Amino acid sequence: MDKISLTNNLQNNITILSNDFIDNYMHKADGEYVKIYLLILRLSGSNLPIRVDELADTLELTRKDILRALNYWEKVGLLKLNDHSSEKASTEASSQPEETPGSYTAPQVPEKVNRSAVDMEKSIKNTDLEQTIYMAETYLGRPLSTSELNSFCYINDDLHFSSDLLEYLIEYCITRGKKSIRYIESVAINWFQAGIDTVKKAKEQTALYTQNVFPIMKAFGIAGRNPGPAELDYIKKWNALGFETDIIVEACNRTLLATHQASFPYANRILEDWKKSGVRNTTDIRSLDKNFHAATQAANQPKQTGQPSAAKATTSNPFHNFEQRSYNYDDLESRLLDKTRR
Repeated sequence: MDKISLTNNLQNNITILSNDFIDNYMHKADGEYVKIYLLILRLSGSNLPIRVDELADTLELTRKDILRALNYWEKVGLLKLNDHSSEKASTEASSQPEETPGSYTAPQVPEKVNRSAVDMEKSIKNTDLEQTIYMAETYLGRPLSTSELNSFCYINDDLHFSSDLLEYLIEYCITRGKKSIRYIESVAINWFQAGIDTVKKAKEQTALYTQNVFPIMKAFGIAGRNPGPAELDYIKKWNALGFETDIIVEACNRTLLATHQASFPYANRILEDWKKSGVRNTTDIRSLDKNFHAATQAANQPKQTGQPSAAKATTSNPFHNFEQRSYNYDDLESRLLDKTRR
């Protein structure tokens, strides 16, 4: 009999999925959670690093979506976050500023349910949402799936987005290169929590983000999340001071060098001092730095002793402390000649 050799194909080109997952877990989980789990399984099987930001970029989801999925799978017992991952999640949660009396409190996000085909038809047919969905399909160049239609019904019915606001939301996400309906839904939830319920408010928010928010968060080394209400208040205050983005980013850079953390209050003190000093551009900042360094060097420089001058040395010599006499040499010479003739 000829020798039979088996080839192991269970390498990087195959990912094994347990039937137990399909039978007992898959049908209970959100579709995006399943996609995240499969991608993690793929990376783990190939000994590739698993990073939250890379998962979000690959699946066109937000960082919060990834963290919610990780927490879900850990809760049902299929994943266990290591200490580093838990620390990152807890760090992000703790980095959110505490609410102060009188500040805005985000409303509770309504729970999303899987609507039946009949319920979705009632929400869509002969309504403004039907036209909005047609617009979305035109932008995407394909019909929407059942789960995607359910997302639009959720935004329309539960988050109470008007047709104008929903259309602007779709345009905003697509122009940023984000065509995932899940991403659009995540932005809708963020707007709902921020109290954005009109197109005007949405445009103000997106204009603010385009102008300053993303560069400032990047300068502080904060990625994968939106700024909290207190952080946004600081950014709006800095905009009101009339500073360009490059000046605010410079203050953020100096804050990190001084405190080794993203301290909005510390950066605020820097910008307020610059405002009092009349800073209008980065050239003014360099001038302030130059003057500060010069003043510091002058204050710390020891007094120069040096060598005393000849006149000062003569005065300080104890052998010359008597009063010096002055002579009229012409008169002395005349008197000497007269005495000689006699």
